[in-house]
Amino acid sequence: MRKFAWCGSHPMMLAGIGIAVLVSFQAGCAGPGPRLFPPAPQQIEHLADQVLLHWYDSTGDGRPDYYERLDPQGRVVALGYGAQPGQRVADEVILASIPATERRDLVIILDSVPASMVREAWEQGQYRFFPRPTAVIAPFPVMTDPCLVDFFHLTPGVAIESDYYDYERGRETDAYDVYLKAGVAIWHERVDYALDHLAHASAYLDQLSWFDHELRQIQDGFLASSNPMYIGYCVGTSALGALRGREGHAEGISRINRFCHEMMYLTRGRVRITLLSDHGHNLVTSRRIPIADLLRKAGWNVTNRINGPRDIVLPEFAMATCSAIYTRMPEAVAQDVMRIEGMELAAYRDSESSIIVLSPDGRARISRAAEGYRYEALEGDPLQLNPVLAVLNEAGKVNPDGYVRDDVLMQATIDHVYPDAVDRLWRGLNEQFQHKPDVLISVADGVHTGSAFQSRMITLRAAHGNLRPLSTFGFAVTTAGELPAVLRIRDLAPALESLGVNVLKKPEPPSVSPVGSEL
Repeated sequence: MRKFAWCGSHPMMLAGIGIAVLVSFQAGCAGPGPRLFPPAPQQIEHLADQVLLHWYDSTGDGRPDYYERLDPQGRVVALGYGAQPGQRVADEVILASIPATERRDLVIILDSVPASMVREAWEQGQYRFFPRPTAVIAPFPVMTDPCLVDFFHLTPGVAIESDYYDYERGRETDAYDVYLKAGVAIWHERVDYALDHLAHASAYLDQLSWFDHELRQIQDGFLASSNPMYIGYCVGTSALGALRGREGHAEGISRINRFCHEMMYLTRGRVRITLLSDHGHNLVTSRRIPIADLLRKAGWNVTNRINGPRDIVLPEFAMATCSAIYTRMPEAVAQDVMRIEGMELAAYRDSESSIIVLSPDGRARISRAAEGYRYEALEGDPLQLNPVLAVLNEAGKVNPDGYVRDDVLMQATIDHVYPDAVDRLWRGLNEQFQHKPDVLISVADGVHTGSAFQSRMITLRAAHGNLRPLSTFGFAVTTAGELPAVLRIRDLAPALESLGVNVLKKPEPPSVSPVGSEL
C-alpha cells in the first residue's frame, strides 16, 4: 500500500495551514535532507571542439575526482569516475550507451513551479541532463487536483476542490473532512510518495526543511525500490513559492537540479529522470477580495444549501486566483461578480453546446461542435480573441460557420494573455468534474479569493488559479528525450510514453515497505 499526503483541493496547497498550530506538534520535525551535489563544479576543463568537463569533489576531500562531460550544446553526455583533471579516465559512462534494460524511471511532480523560471535556470546552465524545458498548459481552474487528474487521465475528477456543492445530496461538503480523506485527490493512488497529511501544514510553516525532507524520502524510496518506475510528489515547491515568491522558487529549482546530479552520480547514469509541475505560480504578492461578503451586499444568500433562487454556495476554502459558484441563476450571479473589483472573467453554461463568458465590459459565446470551437464576441471582446481569429480567418483556418479546430486555436493562443482559454473554460464547466460548477471566475493577478483566516495568517507572495500565463504554465523535462515546446497536461503522458516513459501504466506493488510514514 502506498503512502500519501491528504492534499485535498490544494488551491495553493494551503488548505491545511489553518489547523497548523493544532497539528504541527504531532507532525514532529522534518527529517534529514537529501544528498545533493554542490551547486557548481569545482573546476571546469576545456577540451577541443567546445567540449567541457565539469569536475566535482565527490568524496569531500577537497580534490576533484568525478566529472560530467558536456557536449558543444551544453548537454551532459557522459560521467567520469575515479580520475583527476588532466588525467586519462579509466571509468567513463556514456549516457547514450546505457542499455534501456539497465535504466529505471524516476518521475517527480513538483507543485506550482512556473515554466518561465525553469527555462531561465536551464538557460543559465542548470538542468543540463535535459533538453530545453517544455511549457505545459494546466486546465482551468488552475488547481492541483484538476491538473493531476488530467495528467493521469482520470477525468472527470470529483470536483475542483474539497469544498464543493453536491446537488444530489443537496448540501455543501465538509471541506476539511473531504480534504483529510483525499476525497478529491483521486490521483494519489498513482504516486509512490507524497508527504503525510499531518506534516502538510508544517511544510508551509517551515518550507525549506520540509521540502528537503520530501526529496530525501523520494531519494531513499527510489534507491530502495527495484520497481521500474517510482513516482514522487512534492508540495514543498508550492510552499516555497507561496510564502517566499520568486526567491523561494529559485531555491527549490536549484535544489532539484542538484538532486538530479546526485541521482545520476549515485546510479552511474542508470536513472531516467522526468520532472514536471502541475501548474505555475504568478509570483505576485496579493490581497484577498471578500467576494462572499460583496455578493451578499448584492442581494445573494451565501449559504451551504440551495433551496431558493437567490441561494448560492461559494467555496472559500483556501487562497487562489479563481473561484467557483453553485447557483440556480448563473447568468445573474456572473453579472454581479463582474461588478466586483479584481474579477477579470466569469463563465457559465448557456446550453448543452455553448457557454457565456463575461468581462467587466464584454460578453461572448463559446460554442462547441464536431468542427471545433466558435467564439462570438457579442459585446466587446472578453477573451481578446478577435485579432487572433482575424489572422486565422485570413489563413483559411476558420470554417464558414465560424468554427476553428481545437488544436489550431490552441496553437494560435499559446502566447496570448489567456492561453488556450476557450478549451479550458469549456472543459472546466462541462467535462472535468463530476460535481460541475455553475459559474467559474478568473481573478486578476494581485488579488485572490478564498479563506479570510488564512489571508490574515500569511502574506501570499505567489498564487495560482486564473487563466493568465504565469499561473497556467507548468513545465516538463525528461532525460528520455525532447518533448514538444508546448502541450496540454493531458497530452503530456502520451508524449512521455512515446519516449518510453509510461506513467499511465498500472502501478506495480512496491518492492519494499512504503516510504512516507516517517513522522
